[in-house]
Amino acid sequence: MITFEHPLSERVRNFLRIEYLFKRFQDEISCHHSAWAHHLALSTLFDIMESAARAELKLDILQELERQKQMVAQSRTQESAQMLQEDLKQVAQGLLGIQQKFGQHLRENEWLMALKQRMLVPGGTSPFDLPSYYYWQQRPYEERRADLQKWIRTLMPTYDAISVLLRILRQNSWEVSCTAKHGNYQHASLAQNIHLLSIEVGKDQRVMPEVSANKYFTHIRFLAISEERPRGPQVDKDIPFKMMMSSFNRETG
Repeated sequence: MITFEHPLSERVRNFLRIEYLFKRFQDEISCHHSAWAHHLALSTLFDIMESAARAELKLDILQELERQKQMVAQSRTQESAQMLQEDLKQVAQGLLGIQQKFGQHLRENEWLMALKQRMLVPGGTSPFDLPSYYYWQQRPYEERRADLQKWIRTLMPTYDAISVLLRILRQNSWEVSCTAKHGNYQHASLAQNIHLLSIEVGKDQRVMPEVSANKYFTHIRFLAISEERPRGPQVDKDIPFKMMMSSFNRETG
């Protein structure tokens, strides 16, 4: 099975993008030892800087954390509620503890910023363009990994907070078994305040969902997977799938 997530708000869309980048960074520094993997990790680090640089992002996260704390305080499941309350408290404190602008310590590093600019040029990080970077790439894996972990460290409170919020969102969901007749599925309306739709479908179907959704109407069409076009043709067969609807607003616990 493969699950496709479709955010229904700009806030959740931003959270998912940042989560994706942080997970990619961690994979590149932990699962691969080559200098090329660490080159990709640095590129991902710069993507994180850009994607999370909005001043209002921190406020969005803190507002949602506070809202969740208030909802959890009203939960009837005390033990799990207390654990979640502690998680929310810790990530909020971690986020508030970062006083400087997101990624400011990286922007003050001239070597990193020069590398960031050269990465915009095709082949711009070749050894003769950036000999100091070439030297860094020849250092032992453990030293390069330590540098990457140092550079990402002050960005982690943002990721930790988003991870807790997305965990709450994904857990606050209910599932419906559906069938897309001739590749089409329509639903008159979603429950109020749905923030994320997840579509689970068999990999053997070789399809991907294209979702159009608002509070009045949901339309899911399944397209054939294509390696030549972003959107393949719509399939003309019945597709069984599961639809998970997730919300920040359901009672936690």
